[in-house]
Amino acid sequence: MKSKTVLRWLTLLAVLSALCLPVPANAAAPESEHAAKAVRLTEIDPDECQPFFVQTRIMEITRERGTLVVAERELREIDAMVGGKRLKTELLGLDGKPEPAGAFRVGQYVKVEGFLHPDGYVAALVVQKIEKPVEPKVKYAPVEKSKKSLGRSPAAVRSN
Repeated sequence: MKSKTVLRWLTLLAVLSALCLPVPANAAAPESEHAAKAVRLTEIDPDECQPFFVQTRIMEITRERGTLVVAERELREIDAMVGGKRLKTELLGLDGKPEPAGAFRVGQYVKVEGFLHPDGYVAALVVQKIEKPVEPKVKYAPVEKSKKSLGRSPAAVRSN
């Protein structure tokens, strides 16, 4: 594991004593029909959440809400102070450098680290583009049926 990833997980564990009430930053702001604001969490209680890590492809993007869907979970950005530490979503490219949210596309593979909230969404700390994971190749061979593979012949079973 890279030291940066270890540091992120240590930060996740260190903030588990904070308050978990998800409040979108734009909760009090009126939304217009044409320009809805992105959902951004300003408070979260990691005690009620579970650590979340996945490498998968982006299933859906909702630009109006500023959310991505991966592994059938909505990702929400976070910008909150928890346990005296600021947690803010990082959107990163393949090279690990920051990228705008508009640079992500449906079908791209990403690595996501964050908190799985009991309400089903993920408060994302890191969303980084990755190459498609390589799946191990499995070779299948037909199984030869024989009297030896069964252990006993059918005649021996009938005679008992």
